[in-house]
Amino acid sequence: MVVSGEPRVDHLLRQAEVQRRLGNHRGATELVQRALGLDPDHAQAHATLAVILLDARRLPGALIESQRALLLDADDRYVHRVAAIVLAAARKLDDAWAHCLIALDAGSAAPADFVIGAEIQTLRGNHERARELLNEALALEPSHVSALTQLARLELKADQIEGAAVLIRQALENDAGDLDAHAVAGQIALVRDDVAEAERHARFVLGQRADDRAGLHLWTQIQARRSRWIGLWWRWNSWLYRRDERHRIAHMLGAYVVARLAIIVTDEFGFAAWSSAIQLAWLAWCAYTWTAPALFRRMLQRSLQQVELDPSF
Repeated sequence: MVVSGEPRVDHLLRQAEVQRRLGNHRGATELVQRALGLDPDHAQAHATLAVILLDARRLPGALIESQRALLLDADDRYVHRVAAIVLAAARKLDDAWAHCLIALDAGSAAPADFVIGAEIQTLRGNHERARELLNEALALEPSHVSALTQLARLELKADQIEGAAVLIRQALENDAGDLDAHAVAGQIALVRDDVAEAERHARFVLGQRADDRAGLHLWTQIQARRSRWIGLWWRWNSWLYRRDERHRIAHMLGAYVVARLAIIVTDEFGFAAWSSAIQLAWLAWCAYTWTAPALFRRMLQRSLQQVELDPSF
């Protein structure tokens, strides 16, 4: 039986989405390319390829494919949704929000459109607007896992631990295999000092997708928590890089100036022993911050070898 081109394209795109969710970027890309071989001007195929490339951390290619999809069909809500996702990843938040608004104004907006809008507003720092959008998504679909997970993440940022735990429990009840939900559940467990529970969630995520960013970040936090010596560097580095570049430079220069002034003052007033101690402490800290990253990476690589991948990865 001969199958028409359009159903074949749709079938290939559905298969590509399955492979993308499994983390098989090469297989997903090949399936989309087969679809484009049947219909080179299929806007949703180009948009799907953009999402796959973005997952594979190939942002320039994702931007190109997203623009191609928009040129081919500027009225397709899915195409605008993908444009919003890709532009948000490129931190072009105003453009991303503009495309998100088009998707939301399409007359039959899906919960996913509200979720993407919430992601953009979160990146903008507008957490209240993000909450509103997520609640609108849940009003349309109370069991929407991504909306529940994002709302739990916002609750966690606001130190509303119990509220976050309730939301993430609902998300996992609706989809026990959702990787983002497991990553957030692991973060909640860490806040509660339940490292073993956090590791269980991290192992599940990385067992399904070895390159999952949230899973790797969670695993890194767990290893830092377990290693006091290297964990000190991790916590200091995390604290420092929560600031913008200008504040980071100011903190580092400030620390150097304070150390130098302490050395000069103690030496000037005849406290040679104190001056030497401060110099040694400063040199030790410099050596520690220079060697700790390499040691930490080595420790992470060894620990990650213990994680068993799902055979379908």
